[in-house]
Amino acid sequence: MRTTGSRSGPFLLAAVTSLAVLLTGCGGEGEADQAVEPAPVTAGVSAPSRPAAGGPATTAVTGMSDGPPACAASGLTAAVADLEGAAGHVYGHLVLTNNGSTSCMITGYPGVSVVDDAGRQIGAPADRTGPAGEPVTLAPGGRATATLAITQPGLLPGCESTDQTVRGTSLRVYPPDDRASVLAPVADGVQTCRDPAVHQLTVTTFSAA
Repeated sequence: MRTTGSRSGPFLLAAVTSLAVLLTGCGGEGEADQAVEPAPVTAGVSAPSRPAAGGPATTAVTGMSDGPPACAASGLTAAVADLEGAAGHVYGHLVLTNNGSTSCMITGYPGVSVVDDAGRQIGAPADRTGPAGEPVTLAPGGRATATLAITQPGLLPGCESTDQTVRGTSLRVYPPDDRASVLAPVADGVQTCRDPAVHQLTVTTFSAA
């Protein structure tokens, strides 16, 4: 009996060792499989694009807001006030008034262009100038203003002679983030360069009136 037990001991040890090697090999394969699994891909968020010339202005959205909704053209009236000439330019204020029954918020630059009696755009839309500004909340009847600057014809290449200009009668105003517009009549009109390559107007962001 002692002779049989002494012979089976080495065989049992060899079997246990072989089993351990097999288990170790299987574990290594599982870890390798997990290591090569690709990580999930998260789609990036593109920045908002700048609006096309003459179209509505846009503002970057930085997060959800619990404030009032954005002011829409359907609830606003527009006017041009305080026009004054100085050193080859005319400066004035573009005023938007909230005619709705609830408060609304206006943030950023308007889209502005000169139009004729038929509502057709003349020349280039206004370029935007100055800092982005802060949101302005308009209560019913509240007003916001932006500063408008118009370079006098004759001071810009491509707009030196009278046949290169035409008198506009109103400004077409797009509130920020709105594709609808509202008209602001200009009492004495705006002598405007016909060529859309000539940039004659600039406008700032809105601030509280």
